Amino acid sequence: MTQSKLGDPEDNSSAPLEQQKEPYKPTSGRIIFMVAVCIGVLIITFLMVVGSYLSLTSTFKVKDRPINFLLLGIDQSYDDKGRVMQGPGRADTIIIVSMNPKQGKSYVISIPRDTRVNIPGRGIGKVNASYVYGGPELIIKTVEELIGMPVDRYAEVDFQGFIGVIDAIGGIEVEVDRDMHYVDKAGGLKVDIKKGKQMLDGEKALQYVRFRADVLGDITRVGRQQNLIGTVIGEIANRENIRKIPQLAKILLEYVNTDLSQRDMASAGWFVIKTRGNVFTETMPGDFSKQYWVPNKGALQEMIDDMTQGFDS
Repeated sequence: MTQSKLGDPEDNSSAPLEQQKEPYKPTSGRIIFMVAVCIGVLIITFLMVVGSYLSLTSTFKVKDRPINFLLLGIDQSYDDKGRVMQGPGRADTIIIVSMNPKQGKSYVISIPRDTRVNIPGRGIGKVNASYVYGGPELIIKTVEELIGMPVDRYAEVDFQGFIGVIDAIGGIEVEVDRDMHYVDKAGGLKVDIKKGKQMLDGEKALQYVRFRADVLGDITRVGRQQNLIGTVIGEIANRENIRKIPQLAKILLEYVNTDLSQRDMASAGWFVIKTRGNVFTETMPGDFSKQYWVPNKGALQEMIDDMTQGFDS
């Protein structure tokens, strides 16, 4: 039997027991994948935290009904020289915005300014008269009694704020249903718009929603307001305009009198974005009777039932 000599190549006794492994070096593709996964996790976590913080329920502490906002378009009176006259102004536009998180839907309900209501402490009158009598506090109480739900926040928007918002989103495309020509010196209003589909800037958009020289007067004007508001909400919810929200918030803070906090605004804006501008618009149901728009109680209750659908009775 032949013995192997020390140092013989065939002798494996001195070979290392384990082969040393080279350190793991991830490929550039794997590094990119890992970074992308980490970024994705961070984004999802961020959205979950933001979504929780800005949820309507969390912000407004309301769980058993929709969140309701009262939007008021305030008009001033002008003298024959175009100067603003002193006074509280008029609630020319009255709108309830009801956000239903159960449905993921917003309702924009226009209340004609001549709507017949009971004004607390004053009796029967037109809804816009409640603003003249007691400002936003009284008109809020009046509207709450009308719809049978609390109003959580309000906002008074003047004409410059409206113009600023429309211009900030680059104007709004509208199908104008007729030629509009009208002059009202007392109201500081001059309207000059041609019929047809067109892009309106802030000034023209204001003329469009203020025009009421129609057979049905304010009711037709309310319909135009709804058309424009629905379009504006859809535009704000558009991805291209989301980056403009800080600019819009700045305009609103400058021209709007409101009890909405910055978190309130952010929460409402987040809901609009999250629901992709899912909005239902309607005029307070009713009929003309002399100088009033008289609410149809049955149709009004059906509308409220739709607005509150998803919440337990």
